[in-house]
Amino acid sequence: MKASVLKSFEINLARLENDTHHFQFELVPDFFETFENNLVEEGYGKASLVMDKSESMMALNFTIEADILLICDVSLESYRETLTCQKKHIVKFGLTSEELSDEISTIDMGMQILNVSGYIYEFVSLEIPMKKVHPTLRDQERAELVYKDETPPSNDQERENTIDPRWEVLKKIKS
Repeated sequence: MKASVLKSFEINLARLENDTHHFQFELVPDFFETFENNLVEEGYGKASLVMDKSESMMALNFTIEADILLICDVSLESYRETLTCQKKHIVKFGLTSEELSDEISTIDMGMQILNVSGYIYEFVSLEIPMKKVHPTLRDQERAELVYKDETPPSNDQERENTIDPRWEVLKKIKS
């Protein structure tokens, strides 16, 4: 199933001339399920790609709009979050395929198919808020942590008078 979902994100580079090309991709729940350690419970959206292909490189300009289902960190309830982003990635043609940085990667000159699903998933994942808070809770003031110690308060002098048995043994050695 994973291969069939990601197949629609493949671009045949061999058929493309050096020019500007436009692509549209649909993001469905199966798309998000194909990736390991997925932060998204469910998601829908679209991604558009404007690719400027030249002899030595490709500039990929993504515009992504997604409506995703997240779990609130505070209430553990599911809620929908709308994400919108515009990202750029440079792909250079080289001898090996590797990530040079977050924005630049190289692919083998002989590679004929470029699958952009990984880039789209990464860009959506990076747009997810660090602290996921349900929209109904965002305007409320929350205490950082509320913890009550239910043990009755003891007398401070009692604590000072009782000595740890390990110290008792050390005091005997000293004498």
